[in-house]
Amino acid sequence: MSRTGENLNILQAIWTCDFWLLFLAMACGMGSGLATVNNISQIGSSLGYTSVETSTLISLWSIWNFLGRFGTGYISDYFLRMQGYARPIFMAITLATMSIGHAIISSGLPGALYGGSVLVGVCYGSQWSLMPTITSEIFGLRHFGTIFNAISIASPLGSYILSVRVVGYIYDMEASTSDMSTCTGIHCFMLAFLIMASVSLFGSIIALALFIRTRIFYKQVIFARLQHSVIQ
Repeated sequence: MSRTGENLNILQAIWTCDFWLLFLAMACGMGSGLATVNNISQIGSSLGYTSVETSTLISLWSIWNFLGRFGTGYISDYFLRMQGYARPIFMAITLATMSIGHAIISSGLPGALYGGSVLVGVCYGSQWSLMPTITSEIFGLRHFGTIFNAISIASPLGSYILSVRVVGYIYDMEASTSDMSTCTGIHCFMLAFLIMASVSLFGSIIALALFIRTRIFYKQVIFARLQHSVIQ
């Protein structure tokens, strides 16, 4: 039986399906987002970007990250207060958008790295805005710190798998075929970012499943609580 909305401890939380749905969605979203920023300099070099241009891209990442955190937090709050929309739906939307960003980067078209990094950066920031709020709403506040940090493990775990085992492995494999220590061209990262686009899309489906599981809870408990506080 679902215990959504109760003040669960970490052991109780990890026995729920909601915990693992949220964990997997975050591993896909945060992992692919971190893998992008960790390798953006290498990607820029393979496409012929100057060091100034790639440094600018990395610097701008913090701006896209902030806009994602602030914007998605505000939008999800607004629709939850006005219509009772379950917050995980915004996680599903932003992960699907992140998938588009990865696909744009994989194309290697002129300016694609700029456009794709904007989408991925904004959506990456969105995950950090949505995840702690959803965690507190679904599992309660009593053990929030422990549960939040347990779910946060998804970020470095996903980043390691995608950065090292996907992007790094494919880059090294492509570089070895040309008998050089560096790789030049779209083929250096196209497959890796198509894989990350698929991973983000999978994360969106997982977040959609979490939305379906929790939409009634959000409507009957969280939305009702907000309406009650407004009346008072």
